[in-house]
Amino acid sequence: MGLITADTHYLVVGLGATGLSCVRFLREQGKRVSVIDSREQPPGLAEMAQAWPEVPVYTGGFDEAVIATADVLVMSPGVPLATPVIAAAIERGARITSDIELFSRAFEGRKVLITGSNAKSTVTSWLADMASLAKASFVVGGNLGQPALTLLDQEADLAILELSSFQLELLPAMNADVATVLNVSEDHLDRYPSFEAYHQAKQRVYHGCRHAVFNREDALTTPLVSNDVPTTSFGLDAPDPNQFGLIEKDGVEWLARGNDAWLPISEVALPGRHNLANALACLALGDAIRLPRVAMLESLRGFKGLPHRCELVATVDGVRYVNDSKGTNVGATLAAVDGLGREAPGRLILLVGGQGKDADFTALAEPVRTLCKTVFAYGEDQAVLADALGDTTHKVATMEEALQQASDLAEAGDTILLSPACASFDQFRNFEHRGDAFRTWVEGRL
Repeated sequence: MGLITADTHYLVVGLGATGLSCVRFLREQGKRVSVIDSREQPPGLAEMAQAWPEVPVYTGGFDEAVIATADVLVMSPGVPLATPVIAAAIERGARITSDIELFSRAFEGRKVLITGSNAKSTVTSWLADMASLAKASFVVGGNLGQPALTLLDQEADLAILELSSFQLELLPAMNADVATVLNVSEDHLDRYPSFEAYHQAKQRVYHGCRHAVFNREDALTTPLVSNDVPTTSFGLDAPDPNQFGLIEKDGVEWLARGNDAWLPISEVALPGRHNLANALACLALGDAIRLPRVAMLESLRGFKGLPHRCELVATVDGVRYVNDSKGTNVGATLAAVDGLGREAPGRLILLVGGQGKDADFTALAEPVRTLCKTVFAYGEDQAVLADALGDTTHKVATMEEALQQASDLAEAGDTILLSPACASFDQFRNFEHRGDAFRTWVEGRL
């Protein structure tokens, strides 16, 4: 297609909150806009009719004739670019954009972009807490909370954005001031043709960045950037100068920058060694945007985390119940098992199950063998999980049945951990619904 002109036709592909934000932004710019959604009754339809009755809306499928009229496709991250009618439009020359790219072009302040297979919401929220305590002028959103374009309504000189691999697929160089990939493990292999394709999507966050932060214990996060781009690493080992890690002084383990001890790990509010890695990632990011150290350390002492992410629900008769329903892939469950299991090896009872997204669960077998008392696998892929995790795994139908049997088995000092390593859609609306069901069951025992 030719250059963008006043008559350029923008087709918003996918409604919902993000689609609505795109329509609003483009109409405020005076652009010619239409909307298409494969669903008959997508969320936001009534609001569209009320706020922008002049905008054509096509529902119930992706009509090739409608898509063929578009100069620019404003893609929802939930719609794969490999969708045949979308791929055909791209082949004909249609441009691809997204709410994140539109935001990036309009926002004049600094940008911190955070992605990873796991922990990206925790790190994004934790860094935002640090920025708040530093009294910085900032907004936070993207894949977390508000759609990015709605953030333009607020005055700010810093944007902290969580980005998924689906969002990154749609982006050219974002030219972030600071970008990070926290970790990379198998996920979404039901959408990507290979793990390599998923990894490449994650790497896009570094394109054009001015400072790259990465996890030196995960080679797949190493930024593929030119030598003149500054980099900072974090990890749970001893750091080199100006890098972040753990050091020991007088028998006490510290979060540190190089050999400079910053905070004893005992003062970090969030439990588990995996959250020490998250804390170090936040320090590296905060240091890169020059947040005051005092504000960052205050946040480490006080930040309580997000729901459904290694959240202690209750302790009943000496048994801890931990809700990690957001653990929807193998990497997340590995982090939770390692982070909590090493505190009391052999006292962890693990609940896994749901839709496995074609993942390979064998990486969990050794940590389960060494750190878990037993495992209960439930739901659609219980048999696949049981085959991968070994003889200590018991198959049950539902999460509630798994909880009941785990509770019957548990003794004082044990921890029952829901970290499913799977999507929730076989039995629940989403991971929040699953976590809420876990919490409701546990609270019924109080």
